[in-house]
Amino acid sequence: GHPAEQRYAIVLQSLPADDARALGRAAERWRAAGLSPAEHEVGTVFGVEGKVLDTRQILLTTGDFGSEATAEREATKLVREHQALGKLHPIVRSRGHGRLLLEDLERGTVVHADGVSWLSPRGDGPLTVHDVPTGAGSTKADRQYWGSVYVAVDRHGTLAVVNLVSETDLLAGLVPAEIYASAPHHALQAQAVAARGQLVSKVGTRHLDDPFLLCADQHCQVYAGKGHEHPRTTKAVRDTAGRVLMRPGGTHLVDTVYSANSGGHGEDNDVVWPSPPDPQLRGRPDPLLPARLAERLREGDLAAWLRQSPKSYSLPDDEAGRAGYRWQASVDPAEIAGREGVPTALGTIEAMEVLTRGRSGRATSLRLHGAAETHVLHGELRIRRALGGLKSSMFLVEPERDRHGRFQLLGGGHGHGVGLCQHGAMGMARDGKSVEEILAHYYRGATLERLW
Repeated sequence: GHPAEQRYAIVLQSLPADDARALGRAAERWRAAGLSPAEHEVGTVFGVEGKVLDTRQILLTTGDFGSEATAEREATKLVREHQALGKLHPIVRSRGHGRLLLEDLERGTVVHADGVSWLSPRGDGPLTVHDVPTGAGSTKADRQYWGSVYVAVDRHGTLAVVNLVSETDLLAGLVPAEIYASAPHHALQAQAVAARGQLVSKVGTRHLDDPFLLCADQHCQVYAGKGHEHPRTTKAVRDTAGRVLMRPGGTHLVDTVYSANSGGHGEDNDVVWPSPPDPQLRGRPDPLLPARLAERLREGDLAAWLRQSPKSYSLPDDEAGRAGYRWQASVDPAEIAGREGVPTALGTIEAMEVLTRGRSGRATSLRLHGAAETHVLHGELRIRRALGGLKSSMFLVEPERDRHGRFQLLGGGHGHGVGLCQHGAMGMARDGKSVEEILAHYYRGATLERLW
């Protein structure tokens, strides 16, 4: 196998493909800033029973880097100086390629193929793939898959094993991995609609340099194949068949992202990751949240917010679930340096301070003070990882450390808090809210439509 030849560009801005005027204005703005923007189209167009579904976006990019690490460093600079989106876009010069040899050990048959080979079951049964990595360290397991499997050479020059499967079978195996199958039916329906929207909207936007559309991990959507379905979630998938959330105008999908628990207040998409502000993904307080608490959060009184567990739809009934609503964590100051995004040279961290927060109180930039220098972390996920894998970045640092010298954090929420809150959806469903009412709260201004 031979790896792909590719370079990297930095995304300055992302715009709808059908808005030529906005694209022209944006390109002129970046040129005025001394940059040379290039255009790259991502996404796709679906034609479904006479309806057109357009997920295309135009990425305005700059730079041409042979090293991903170099591109990341320059992207951080452009985010800081010009408010660029800052994510990387792969520019593929040549795709990974190679020659495959397949051997049937029982019959002694050998097949040679260039680049890809397909395998299909006899009849309607599933195919078994052995030693599939499960995502838990080095653990592997045998798994079964509906549909067909093909083996192709990926961008690293190694083998990718890919499942070609129907949307219904995929979602039936995916939804129970995302939400409790015991959740109320309307919450399961809301999750099925959100998962379908994520599935369709990501096609053509990710893994542009790989021989597949989506991966089976959290980066795209967790999928473990046949045998992980549940009758209740399968019913929710089938009851919402072809139903997706659309933006005003009816031709663009809503980016139906979701997380486990908002902590009582959702967050804006552009605060959490590099993306334009999305009118359907604005952080909102839980419908049951007392107005005075939401007001105090807006005024910056995060301590009062986190020291309480205000009644909300996001507050789970069970004790285990509540651990994602309000939580505490200890962080060893000697273990932060060297983690992802944190220079080893910082050494033991002497202090840390949150510089900026989103409307839900989630930290979006954090200054770390070492013995001789400081370092600022930008981004909700980077902050969580640097501090040892926090449930969310909705936290405050207590004034006093514990007896071991560890920082004490008081936090709330589990996940990024953008879009659907799964515990909130369950709470709303238990209160008799319909799937339409649940989705309308978490994706403001969206309409639920059946496309197929």
